Amino acid sequence: MDSKSVFSLLLLNIVWSSFYVANRFSLLQLSPLFVGVMVRLLALIFLLIFIFIKGYQKDLLTIKAVFPKLILIGILGFSLDITAFLGLQLSTASNAAILLKSDVLFTNFISILVFKQRFTKADWLLTFFILIGTVFVIDIDFSNFKLNGIGDLLFILSALFVALNGFIIKSVQTDKRVKVRDTTVAFYNNLITFIIFLLIFTIFERKIPIHTIEENSILMVSLIYTGIMQTAIYILYYYNLRILPVWIVRITLLIMPVFASLIGFFLLGETLKTIQIIGMIIVLLSTMGIILIQRRKKTKQVQSN
Repeated sequence: MDSKSVFSLLLLNIVWSSFYVANRFSLLQLSPLFVGVMVRLLALIFLLIFIFIKGYQKDLLTIKAVFPKLILIGILGFSLDITAFLGLQLSTASNAAILLKSDVLFTNFISILVFKQRFTKADWLLTFFILIGTVFVIDIDFSNFKLNGIGDLLFILSALFVALNGFIIKSVQTDKRVKVRDTTVAFYNNLITFIIFLLIFTIFERKIPIHTIEENSILMVSLIYTGIMQTAIYILYYYNLRILPVWIVRITLLIMPVFASLIGFFLLGETLKTIQIIGMIIVLLSTMGIILIQRRKKTKQVQSN
């Protein structure tokens, strides 16, 4: 991994962390389905603006060879959101914080079983430390942790969908039949997710909370900011998936709780416990270890060739 790759991963973590903070603010007063519709609609608009500025609009039509995969990516994009949402209705936020991180393990196992990627003991050890550190950062109260049946199963399904989606996106990026830009994949992912969210919202809610938004104008600012960050996530996430193995991208995204906690501390006045600070140190050091190992592997490959 070169310096450019490391920087792009760190930037992705910062952007995704600020997305979660802004999204959390919106969800305090608005329904998840409405927020899902609005964020995807705004991201669709911002993506189209970006695509037209870059002159990539013609690429939106050169997708015939990979269209079924693009549909699947969009369906999985919606599925990973809705299963997490339903899981929160049936289980607890603590269970979600733990079980949703299992996407890293799913990603590792798929890498091994399907793509025959070799993992060293150091890779597994550092993965374990990052997961433990993340649990510390999230500050989960294990005294109240217990499995809650179908709700927890939905969290695990959401994590599986996250892992699968990463590999399918990667397969589109590497498809030799047609060159598909990352912005094209992002556009169709977001479009399909938006359509499904809109259909579900129309069936189950219908009512647009105009009065709530008018009473708290900062909500609109939060939604717009979240839409911009969702657009940036698409661009940065797909860029990193293109240049790095899926498991590296997913494991380094576990830095997100670190940045989210720091954003909450500096901007929202949230407190940081000692255990959270220890967790941050563990996550950052372990991630640095994985990056260094990957650099050594790449250097050996170059020398052997």
